[in-house]
Amino acid sequence: MPSISGSLSGHEDFELGIPRKVPITFEAEIPPNGPADGLVFLIPGFGEDTDEAYTRLTRRQIAAKYNLVVVSVRAHCHFCRPKQSIPGVSVSIEIDPWSIAKAIGALVLQGDNLDGLRSADEKDTLRFLKSRKDHKFSLSAALVPPGEDYQNFGVLAALDHLLVLNKLIDDGVEFDQSNVITAGTSHGGYIAHLMQKFAPNTISAVIESSAYPETVPAYLGFGGVEYRAIDANIEFVCTTKTAWSNENIGAPNYFGIDQARIRNLCDPDHLEMVSGNAGSRKTQFRMIHSCHDRLVSIDLKHHQTNVLRSYGFDADLQVVDEADVDGKIITTLEHGLGIGLHSLFDRFYPTLTRKPTPTDRDLKTRLCFSGNRTIYVIDHSQSGVIASISANSRERAKSDALSA
Repeated sequence: MPSISGSLSGHEDFELGIPRKVPITFEAEIPPNGPADGLVFLIPGFGEDTDEAYTRLTRRQIAAKYNLVVVSVRAHCHFCRPKQSIPGVSVSIEIDPWSIAKAIGALVLQGDNLDGLRSADEKDTLRFLKSRKDHKFSLSAALVPPGEDYQNFGVLAALDHLLVLNKLIDDGVEFDQSNVITAGTSHGGYIAHLMQKFAPNTISAVIESSAYPETVPAYLGFGGVEYRAIDANIEFVCTTKTAWSNENIGAPNYFGIDQARIRNLCDPDHLEMVSGNAGSRKTQFRMIHSCHDRLVSIDLKHHQTNVLRSYGFDADLQVVDEADVDGKIITTLEHGLGIGLHSLFDRFYPTLTRKPTPTDRDLKTRLCFSGNRTIYVIDHSQSGVIASISANSRERAKSDALSA
């Protein structure tokens, strides 16, 4: 089976203007017999694709079974877990020195003589804490992606996937362009939904497990925990490095209502925009979620399903409980369900219907997502997809008045 791979520059960071130093890379499997019946993006959750050989096998199985082009993309902040790395690209951990100082201070208060602590160097202090095996320590840390990537929370990753789609078309990969599916688990499922929000006539179906329908503040460093790592008797409590702030309203990097709304999959004004720009065939949604998911409440998923249906989308949610855990496909009721992308796709792809329709690239779709202060604009054309941001009419009026 033919395989292709490539790289390209990521979409400009139009919100914060941070340079993109890590290129997008992608790999795809191409069915050997004539034009493919469509294309699917497989989008894993954070840290779920550390086994390259297994990921390649999954792509090949789906490509052969369903005659589809199957694509994996390493988009913006794709690498944000310590075990993720390829040659020249890896994730590091920055430990908060104050949390180390507090841990050592706590030992002093308990009467420890600090015997064996030779310096304040991080390596030495960690070695010392590990030597106190009768204690457990919790240290705050930041996961640092390669280059200047940061936790953008999906917008750039979704746009990067759409750029890869356009590149594959431009490079002459043959497939039914009206049958483009996004399939993902957890954060990958969220990106799958966000791609549909940005390209409603391009994405024919979204298949996902355990996706959140809105921004998770902990993933932006705004309280809470994103990731835990254990090393001996030390637990590292981590969030991915963020470039956003929620402290100073008006700062260029302030993460406010408008930034949250563009990332919200249930925003009614935005859904009205998406639904109004969808043609005769609206995206189909196939979702599966645990009734005991502690990260994403099942109530949120019911709300998302109902909102999608209210705007005319074919949305189906399968709720998993104890009776559905079979130990093979669904192995847990925790977030993610333990379901692999291959099993997820097998479960839902046969339920989809195909209907040839023009894509956003053909239609030159322009989407304008209004916020309180800004408008997010997504422009599609034969040359690709471009996102930009501008002040809304009220903000422009204020600016004009001040400059008058």
